[in-house]
Amino acid sequence: MQHKKLQAEIESNKIRINQKGGGRKLKLEIKEEVCLCLFYFHYWLEILGDVLPASLLE
Repeated sequence: MQHKKLQAEIESNKIRINQKGGGRKLKLEIKEEVCLCLFYFHYWLEILGDVLPASLLE
C-alpha cells in the first residue's frame, strides 16, 4: 500500500510533456510478454552457463 501512495504522490507532482496515457499502445498481451521473457531468459541462460562458473547460476 505504501508503494501505491508513494507512486501516486510522484505522479501528482510530475511535470508532464505528454498527456497521461499517451504514447505507444501495447501490441502484445501480458501472457505473450511473459512467454517472450521466458524464451529470452532461456536463451541467455545457456550463454551464461558457458561464461560463468556453475556456482553463480545455482
